[in-house]
Amino acid sequence: MNATELFLLLFGSICVLGIVAERLKIALPIAFVIGGVALGFIPEFSDFTIPPQYILFIFLPPLLMEAAYFTSIRDFRLSIVSILQLALGLVVVTMLAVCLVAQALIPGMTFALGCVLGAIISPPDAVAATSLVRNHKIPKKIVDILEGESLVNDATGLVLYGFAVIAVTTGSFSLAEASVDFIYMALGGCAIGLLCGWFFIRMFNFIRQPSIEILSTFLVPYAAYLIAESVHASGVLSVVIMGLYVAWHAPQIFRPDFRIPAHSIWRMVVFVFNALVFLLIGVKVPGLFTTFSGQQLWSLSCNALIITLVAVVVRMVWVFTFAYGTRYFFRSMRERDPYPAWQNVFLVGWLSMRGVVSLATALALPLTVVSGDAFPLRDEILFLTLAVILITLIGQGLTLPFLLRKLPLSFNPRLAYEEWFARQHATKQALARLHEVSQAREIHPRALNRVRGYYEDRLTLLGDGPNTPLPGLQDEDDLPKASPIVQQEHQLWQEVLKMEQESIQDLRRGFHIGDNVMHALLSEIDLLASSFK
Repeated sequence: MNATELFLLLFGSICVLGIVAERLKIALPIAFVIGGVALGFIPEFSDFTIPPQYILFIFLPPLLMEAAYFTSIRDFRLSIVSILQLALGLVVVTMLAVCLVAQALIPGMTFALGCVLGAIISPPDAVAATSLVRNHKIPKKIVDILEGESLVNDATGLVLYGFAVIAVTTGSFSLAEASVDFIYMALGGCAIGLLCGWFFIRMFNFIRQPSIEILSTFLVPYAAYLIAESVHASGVLSVVIMGLYVAWHAPQIFRPDFRIPAHSIWRMVVFVFNALVFLLIGVKVPGLFTTFSGQQLWSLSCNALIITLVAVVVRMVWVFTFAYGTRYFFRSMRERDPYPAWQNVFLVGWLSMRGVVSLATALALPLTVVSGDAFPLRDEILFLTLAVILITLIGQGLTLPFLLRKLPLSFNPRLAYEEWFARQHATKQALARLHEVSQAREIHPRALNRVRGYYEDRLTLLGDGPNTPLPGLQDEDDLPKASPIVQQEHQLWQEVLKMEQESIQDLRRGFHIGDNVMHALLSEIDLLASSFK
């Protein structure tokens, strides 16, 4: 089978698995992993490998960029304490717990090797988390915490992994040097991300060619990641910070005729990359069965199940202790953010799937140590990593729909109110702008009444609180497009829609609404504005 046939089979499999997942109501990541396992039994696929150092570089920057871009800075800031205790504290605690259990279970597993294994599997995966929760109705607070955690914890895990590998390969470790390196990698990654985001925002206005504009949005995350890694800073944090910076300034510099096609293209690319990531995980599974004997496979499989249970239990204990313990001891936190429902806390603890970062770091383990000897227990660590990925992705992923049906989750109505408030505010601003324009220059009554009628009807439908979605604009005019009345009407639409956009952006800059509400409303305005170009 040549490269062309492999390419067609791979993308054909994505299409088929996507259709099957939709029919069987299975989450796409799970379907792709299972499909990848099946493809792994085909010799040509089992022999196909991507160098580990390229796996992260190819897949991680655009996936992190997309996740960071749609992360609400306001909601991220509100959940920063919960996010950091998961992304920093829990990763370290999980690594140590896995290390101690692995030492007790696996002959020859030293403390340093246990830390390597723990660092590989301790951070839940950004791609897996966002992919699994995206199509389910989950409280916004939970989604904010999971997405925020997954944006930061990869950096923590990769730093710990690097220190642990050095300890194994050289036989020495300095806590002081590791602490300095950690601070340098974190601050360096953030600084490079800010600089790349600042440069991109300044340069974007000089492009003015839609295709190149869209292409540039793919180049900048790769550039941020590559620059950070080249100076031994955190490429993950660099892309995350750059994505958050660009997202904050995007509403002012991204035009509607750019946002509409860019959104569609990014959505397709992210879907394909997600599919390839999970297929790659599945493809690696069959090859491990030829590495170990039957007894070894059974022993390692049992150990993998125990290690997975330890990681899950540690996470559960951690999130419940933090969610209720901190509020019990800190009254100010309890008054600002009351005790959450236990069902919501349980879901945060349960959703801890591992994915591509764990796979790539396990594959990237050195083959030898400084002395020239083989890296100890390398195959065992790779097997355990893949097993943990499969157990968490398939086990926790398949149980998610059942849990969502059985757990009475607590939803905050704030999101619905925010959207209603933003719509009402933007509509009032548009009517005020319309009044200013009609006073400043002569407008044909027919054009003025059509635009004003649309907004007055919308304001009536909004009422005094969250209401039904607005109907689309009905075009009842049979005037020719070149008619002066139509031209005046189009000019009016452009002015009032611009005012709507600015008012929504002002609400977001003032942290009155989150990015999710802003993106939803701007998408509607962009589609309406595209009718009057």
